[in-house]
Amino acid sequence: MNRPSTAKEALIAEALGDMATLLERIEKLGPVMDISHRQLVQISKDLIREVSMFETRMTDFRFKTIDVAARQIDQRTDEAATRIVNAQIAAMQSAARDMFNKEVHPVVNRTIAQLEHLARPAQPDQNRWLPWLTHSAAFVTGAALTWLVVVMIWAR
Repeated sequence: MNRPSTAKEALIAEALGDMATLLERIEKLGPVMDISHRQLVQISKDLIREVSMFETRMTDFRFKTIDVAARQIDQRTDEAATRIVNAQIAAMQSAARDMFNKEVHPVVNRTIAQLEHLARPAQPDQNRWLPWLTHSAAFVTGAALTWLVVVMIWAR
């Protein structure tokens, strides 16, 4: 080929050379792009499979989390209900005790005092030697009578 005679021709020749180099590089890029495309499709399929497995694991995790949370809520609710019931029982016992002490206890004490006052004359003295003294007197009397009977029978 001949050498370019003008700068314009030189620029065009240079541009054509660069264009040829660029076309060669583009042609080499086709198979690489094909391989990249296949790899990208495979990666996409793998990613879809991994996302599907991840969704499954996340669903399982979600259900387990819901189950654990529900059990904890039930447990805490039961504990709170037990505390509330115990507090109510204590309050009701305290109120009943106060009401008994204010309303019933004085009436019962007055009734007991009146019954003790009425029963006092019917009760024997609280002398603890009196029963023994009675038994001793009965024994002595019995022995004396027995001795008297024996003496009378002997004297006849």
